[in-house]
Amino acid sequence: MKLTKQLKVVTDTIEELKGKDIITLKVLEQSADIEAIVITSGRSVQHVRGIANNIKIEAKRLGMKVVGIEGTETGHWVLVDLAEVVVHVMTEKTREFYKLEKLWSGAEGAEE
Repeated sequence: MKLTKQLKVVTDTIEELKGKDIITLKVLEQSADIEAIVITSGRSVQHVRGIANNIKIEAKRLGMKVVGIEGTETGHWVLVDLAEVVVHVMTEKTREFYKLEKLWSGAEGAEE
């Protein structure tokens, strides 16, 4: 599945579940392992877990590779690894603390 299709699946799922402040970054030039990162916020720990779980379910349903999911125990920051795309779902407080977008500040926005 092409990167643009994978990103659409992820962002559509996030939007359906009312995830906030979705950011998509192309990172292929900064990382040899992944092509894009999607970062979004949830309103609560339960909301973060729900968004991540639905991304995993939808990805599997469409035949995308789901390498793993981490962080569901605490739910403050859940990472969904879809091989070419890595999704970070965080509570707003956790997102503000780690400022993950700044780590990838040289990455291009993937909106096309």
